[in-house]
Amino acid sequence: MDESKKKSETWNSSMPIERRSFTAALMAAPFVMKSGLAAAASDIPAVGAVPVDPLCYASVDELKAMFQAGKASPVDLLKAQIKRVEALNPKINCITYTHFDQAMREARESEARYRRGEARPLEGITVALKDDCSRVGWKTTQGSLLFKDTPPATENVAVVDMLEAAGAVMPFQTTVPEFYLFVGASTRAYGTTRTPWNLEHSPGGSSAGSGAALAAGFATLATGSDMGGSIRLPASQNGVYGYRPTHGRVASGEVAMWTHGPMARRFDDLVHFQNVIVGPSEKSMAAIRPRLDYPAQYRDISGWRIAMDWGADIAKVTPAMKEAMLKGVKVLRDAGCVVDEVDCGFSKKDFDTFAHGLMATSIGTIVEIANGNRDQLSPYMTDILDRVAGTASGPREADAAEALLARYHLQVQQRVYGKGYRILLMPTLATSLIGADMFKSKEKNVPLLDGCGLGYALTWPWNLLNRYPIVDVPLGIVEDRMPAGMQVIGQTFSDLDTFQFASNWSRMQSPLFADGRFPTFA
Repeated sequence: MDESKKKSETWNSSMPIERRSFTAALMAAPFVMKSGLAAAASDIPAVGAVPVDPLCYASVDELKAMFQAGKASPVDLLKAQIKRVEALNPKINCITYTHFDQAMREARESEARYRRGEARPLEGITVALKDDCSRVGWKTTQGSLLFKDTPPATENVAVVDMLEAAGAVMPFQTTVPEFYLFVGASTRAYGTTRTPWNLEHSPGGSSAGSGAALAAGFATLATGSDMGGSIRLPASQNGVYGYRPTHGRVASGEVAMWTHGPMARRFDDLVHFQNVIVGPSEKSMAAIRPRLDYPAQYRDISGWRIAMDWGADIAKVTPAMKEAMLKGVKVLRDAGCVVDEVDCGFSKKDFDTFAHGLMATSIGTIVEIANGNRDQLSPYMTDILDRVAGTASGPREADAAEALLARYHLQVQQRVYGKGYRILLMPTLATSLIGADMFKSKEKNVPLLDGCGLGYALTWPWNLLNRYPIVDVPLGIVEDRMPAGMQVIGQTFSDLDTFQFASNWSRMQSPLFADGRFPTFA
């Protein structure tokens, strides 16, 4: 992978006058407080503030309009983001391998396609790939020293096939915790990844690098995957949108608790991304036919009955997180929604049943591999192995997980959707203040180690309940310069309900990554 060491071409600052005008207009845009959910620029300390090239944070629609009009090009976008990666990635460490030369070839092809009027849906748009998306010629290492020397892939996963067909440019791969099993990413293979909002804190996991790369402006879109909250947790910790689709909407593996999904800074970008990767593939029997089309525009949600569960038996939210959720509830009520508190009956004591059920699938092969190589593992991996070692992960454990799934599903139907609620809301995390460095002593990290790092997370029941679609939406800046997110859970297979809610939500609050509300890298 010699491309990982190569420097990008020098960014060309002599950009066309039209792009200068775009930059000036974007930076001078007025700040309009729509709901009080997001923090104003004055609430985010300026310490560590870094210059922002607007191309790096532009939306898909803005970029495509500029590309089509010749006011900027995919090459301009890639050069600007490479420059940003080289300047700022040493602070957050969210990349495993770069592929800048290959990406530049892709960007130049996209540039030519725009000139010919042959642009595809994501033509020239940069997409960061999580280190679980195989692409021909690239290594997938699972964040582990055990796989640092693995041979390059000889076949794409289905999602990469779709991204290539849509014209996406893929410049780098993003960091994950070892074997994707922690709420953060500290590994002996790649070191510690941090969120650019506050370098002391975790970017979430396991799509840690994808979330951090989006918040940092290193790419326009990023892939994630989720088997315990791995899209939703980093979405929450980085202030972006993440979608854990109904299992089968996106062609992923056959393990029902796990799926690929899109991550983006803006809801509209999430729609563009999902419309590219949704649908069947010859590489996945589980993919649902026919493909579901996600509209660009949605009606308002006035009159909707909405339930909210604090998940108190899983983890107790901090006062700051509770306040942020309650502000969101007020906004919804002001918009004409009815919001009631419910209790779905989820409990922390059921986590081991979920975890052993997950390990009873093919994912459990990582335990066998890891146990034979403990001397090469990151410290928290040995704790996880010790936790799962006390109980077998076989047919009995799979049966117990299925029984838990059936009980949880019935409770959700009887207490939420059976009572006429359209959407269920839950916090994503009990707190955003989770330390980034997972190599610290056990004594300092005991709460984090509880439940494979999921002691703070309110996400894992929905991986059992994998036919319920979920969009994770930003709550804004909650405390200590850190963002937070909220899970928006729809009835089984009602993916478009979650998108309709998220579309409305995106218009109810002042977005991050605009008008001075950017990460400080401090």
